[in-house]
Amino acid sequence: MSKSRADSLLDQLMKCSRMPWYWVTAIVAAVLLLCLILVAYLDGFFVLGIALSKWNFWERYVDSPIMIIYILIVYPFMRRLRDQAIQAFRSLLPQGECVSNRLAMETFIPNRRWEWVAVLIGIAFWIPIEQSAGWWWGRGTFWLNVYQMVTFPLLFGLLSWLIYDTLTSTLRLSRLSRQDLKLDIFNPGQLIPVARSSLGISLVLFGGISLSMVFETRKTLLQWDDMTIYAILVCATVLAFFLSLRSVHNAMARAKSYQLAIARKHLAVASHELESQVAQDQFRMNEELSSAISARVNYERRVKEAPEWPFNTRILRWLIASTFVPAVVYLIKIFTDLEVPL
Repeated sequence: MSKSRADSLLDQLMKCSRMPWYWVTAIVAAVLLLCLILVAYLDGFFVLGIALSKWNFWERYVDSPIMIIYILIVYPFMRRLRDQAIQAFRSLLPQGECVSNRLAMETFIPNRRWEWVAVLIGIAFWIPIEQSAGWWWGRGTFWLNVYQMVTFPLLFGLLSWLIYDTLTSTLRLSRLSRQDLKLDIFNPGQLIPVARSSLGISLVLFGGISLSMVFETRKTLLQWDDMTIYAILVCATVLAFFLSLRSVHNAMARAKSYQLAIARKHLAVASHELESQVAQDQFRMNEELSSAISARVNYERRVKEAPEWPFNTRILRWLIASTFVPAVVYLIKIFTDLEVPL
């Protein structure tokens, strides 16, 4: 299976440049920011003495290029975590190495047509937002509006594609978790990379939420609709972490139930045998059988105590701590008034 077939749309576009990913990201960032300065100059911001150091200018016009750059920076991190999760499943697939590699690769072949559909949906979603914004054409910000007319559709298309890519990756990992995995219920560390992948996606989402707040005004952040949207986004991100691991949880729970059923079956057989020997006054056999029963009871207890979720307390601490980041950014924006009239 060719690895290029498993490349996402963004991976394929980056490879067309024949340059390292972060070189392309740096070039895109430089072009976006230099173009912003150029269009500001064309609209007379320098001539009119309006300093670009004023926060309101950046708050109003730099949000879309910064979010585009953010996505380009974090996507390789997300892809690397996903690859580690795939590798964790490969080691648990019952088939041979070649078969498991083929299964994992085929599972993650992207549908290029649907990737482009996701991009177009994002751009289409931006159109009514643009119409409701009612940008002021011909009022001293003509070129800045042209700049936004280019960068905002690009941002919305990229965001829509990223959401699609994240959801499909989660569904494909879920498909792998439904295979006949060779799970060791006493070694949950086998699937820790899957939990790290979900945590990494949550951290990226929290980072994006926090970054978008930076470019909101104090006035908009105090509106109930914005407060509600951000609260829903934070709750949805936490929920997405657990939902993305639900299929793995189900696989671990099934393996635990299977082992628990075996343990209880053996314990029941041993208990019946002990009762039979007690009735026949076979005391010597009782001591040996009692030890076997005690071992089976201990094993049953260990099975009951085995975890059913593929994460540890450290991952949970990271998740909980990350939920406070958007709240901290929100409070800083509310109590630190950086608005300066243009």
